[in-house]
Amino acid sequence: MTDVPASTAPSARRQATRERLLEAASEVFVEDGFQGAAVEAICQRAGFTRGAFYSNFSSKEELFLALLEREFARRAANLEAKTAALSPALRGHEGIIDPAQAAEYITAYLAPDGDAATWYVLETEFALLAMRDPANSPGYSALIARSHASMAGLVVAAISAAGRRFTLPAEHAIAILAGEYERALRITVLEGDGASGGLKHVPALISELLFAITEPTRG
Repeated sequence: MTDVPASTAPSARRQATRERLLEAASEVFVEDGFQGAAVEAICQRAGFTRGAFYSNFSSKEELFLALLEREFARRAANLEAKTAALSPALRGHEGIIDPAQAAEYITAYLAPDGDAATWYVLETEFALLAMRDPANSPGYSALIARSHASMAGLVVAAISAAGRRFTLPAEHAIAILAGEYERALRITVLEGDGASGGLKHVPALISELLFAITEPTRG
């Protein structure tokens, strides 16, 4: 058994407590929504007191931002792994990739890991809170900006591996693609999985959009 230096033990325990609170919060938020989730319920699910909660987070809003940041980091890591896995196939593709083939790649690239629709509802709920309460706005806006920046590099890498490049600034192109994906999420939440324009149709929709805002980089 490895001895843990006394100076690092409290930090390790604090991190473990924080992780358990985040895990519990993710479950409670999904079940009850952000507004309906009580700090007491999160503490009970994690097996901690309110004191443990407030020694790690100043508020439920701060906890949700930390949870959202962790979720965005997980998504970025997931996309990075998918980019690495798909890039050899894209680079080795013979000839020009047509829309149908692109849709297959996009399906593999965008396939949600977990309940994407549920997370969309939670994110929308918190976005409304941030718009209504200026105290929450800067942290939320900064987090979204960091997330979009990290995703942008991965999307550009995948597009480049497919032998194409954007015909407009990458940040503008990413905003268009993200808007289409969010629209599909909203339709799915409101109308169900099989709705026209929902998540099941997003690969074909984004494939069409990609061919409209990119051009070949090779013959």
